Amino acid sequence: MREFLSFAVEESLAGRGGELKESVIGARVFERTADYDPRLDPIVRVEARRLRAKLKEYYEGEGANDGVRIDLPVGSYAPAIHGAGSPRAAAPVTIAVMPFEEIGEGQEDCFAAGLCQELIHTLTRAEGLRVMAWDTSRLIRTQADAPRKVDAVLEGSVRRASTRVRIAGRLVDCASGLYLWSGVYDREVRDLLGLQTELAGAIAHALRARLSGDASGAPAPPQSEGYSFYLRGRDAIGRRSEETMRRAAVFFEHAIRLDPGSPHGYAGLAEAYSLLSEYGFDPPSAAMPRARDAAARALAIDGAHAAAHATLAGLLGQEWDWSNAESHFRRAIEINPGYAIAHLWYGIDLLALLGRMEEAEVHVTAAAELSPLDPLTHATVGFLSYLMRDWEAAEEHYHRAIAMSPDSAKACSGLGRVFAAAGRYPEAMAMMERASFLSPDDLSVASVRGQILAEAGETASAEECLGRLEEASKRRHVAQIRFAFVELGLGRKDAALARLEAAVEMREPQANCIGAHPGWDRLRGDSRFAALTRRVGVQ
Repeated sequence: MREFLSFAVEESLAGRGGELKESVIGARVFERTADYDPRLDPIVRVEARRLRAKLKEYYEGEGANDGVRIDLPVGSYAPAIHGAGSPRAAAPVTIAVMPFEEIGEGQEDCFAAGLCQELIHTLTRAEGLRVMAWDTSRLIRTQADAPRKVDAVLEGSVRRASTRVRIAGRLVDCASGLYLWSGVYDREVRDLLGLQTELAGAIAHALRARLSGDASGAPAPPQSEGYSFYLRGRDAIGRRSEETMRRAAVFFEHAIRLDPGSPHGYAGLAEAYSLLSEYGFDPPSAAMPRARDAAARALAIDGAHAAAHATLAGLLGQEWDWSNAESHFRRAIEINPGYAIAHLWYGIDLLALLGRMEEAEVHVTAAAELSPLDPLTHATVGFLSYLMRDWEAAEEHYHRAIAMSPDSAKACSGLGRVFAAAGRYPEAMAMMERASFLSPDDLSVASVRGQILAEAGETASAEECLGRLEEASKRRHVAQIRFAFVELGLGRKDAALARLEAAVEMREPQANCIGAHPGWDRLRGDSRFAALTRRVGVQ
């Protein structure tokens, strides 16, 4: 690492920091040959990650009082050098919105959960204010649960009676325990959108001394009678199961029927349809047109709706329109810089798939910082490390996700893939057994398990997995990509390629990964596979 740091600093001081690319560092520092391919040999990324950790450890310890500080920013190999008197930007105020308590008999937590999610979206527009994403905030039950970097928590309660709602909120300083702000709002249910903006403005005002902007700068949105259904849909869609995604779609449709002039229901419906296809529950031919229509309707009503831009970006990616997809992702982040999901999707569903791993790392890391307690986000960071062939980092992030959510089949399955890629087949098979136990009906788990079993020489068990996929396809939609993984594991390249060609023809969302996914590395010398990557635009 010493040679790496010395080379990077010397090049940067010589004015060549912009030329510090993986290929250059691989050749000059790690003596890689002219045919070095960073996609297949991650040594530069692995050592950069270690170097960042060592620098952080040093400056938090014995180097805390050094006159010069050297950092290696995520997504870059050009070091940032700070002198003792270097001006530093003021740190943003970080707050977390704790789940509001619903008071009253027969109340459902999803109403308050949805309200908190929307309040977070509104607060993230305030300049100088950093807001923990809902996937982290929902896990905070007391101030003691808050991540170390949180300055204040917003807590409160919701009481509904007939057509009225009362919301009490308190903003509490984590260091002192003192109230920075408190307020009680009594409104008609149909006025929830206006109340959301009013709450966000009051909180931003309470932090005026530490903020440079105001969340209430935009005009208050129109009143909405269907907003409570939209809030229920937001809560349901965040749970990421087939049942809850379909339930979310029903809630969003109710919201649209009651308020056809509001963009929120359409944006939520677009996301629900998109995810049903992405997770393989609905065929793309059925889900994608409905998702695209709903997203277009949302943006026709409100062209500055960040969630609609992010969802439309994902849909354009499924159509391989990468340029316009990127424009919409960038627009979503421009509208709402604290929108963790937009950063996450932009990083993993576009930048990583196009091989722009350094940029992907910046946005996925930003999402993890905004949502530090969310296991799904950390599993996604693990998946990015897997795409970057950094098995050590991938294992670390998947273990972190599993520690947060031990019953996450997605994280267990991802870690199984990492073990297999590293040649640790006993551990890989043990992890896939755990994933199968946690989610016995998940066909994506069955597919990954089949491929790993085949690679480990357990041919009969792999054939059983393939047979299970075939049987399931008689009753429901099963993505072609699921079959392709197992066929390739069994060494049947022609069958795997036939399934892949069908997946690309159907524009299955999972097929967009073929350019970056290590699971297809054994096909990279085949001209048929190269033609598929060119067709998708991820060669």
